[in-house]
Amino acid sequence: MNAEETCSVVYTLRVLGKKWTPWILCELLVETEEYFSDLLDHIIGSSGTKISARVLSETLSLLEEMKIINRVVDSSSMPIRVKYSLTEKGRDLGLILAVIKGWGIKYGGIEQKLCKTFRCVHNSIPMINIDQLRDLSTKEPYE
Repeated sequence: MNAEETCSVVYTLRVLGKKWTPWILCELLVETEEYFSDLLDHIIGSSGTKISARVLSETLSLLEEMKIINRVVDSSSMPIRVKYSLTEKGRDLGLILAVIKGWGIKYGGIEQKLCKTFRCVHNSIPMINIDQLRDLSTKEPYE
């Protein structure tokens, strides 16, 4: 493994850097579990575009492989349906998104806002004030 493959920051950015991953995570943070068809209906990008079934399927498979989401097949219904939920590892990414949101508000000139749709990424993630978070930390970053 090279240094890039063993860097925890690069690993996290690779997970969150996939185009639709933040929207999928936010949807599952709000709804806790959803069927594939519901995810397909609810996930709308910032430009108003919907995720395609193929891209959703590929992204969910990758997130399942990484143990960020659980996939449960509901064979009691016809047709068979698949339900998704976040693992503890996936729920912990909500904290990361909240810190990223706080950073974006502080340095990106992006105001805390409420979007028109509740399912907006911005609405579903709380904001962590990075100045307050820094004040809580008593350790030097490189210790």
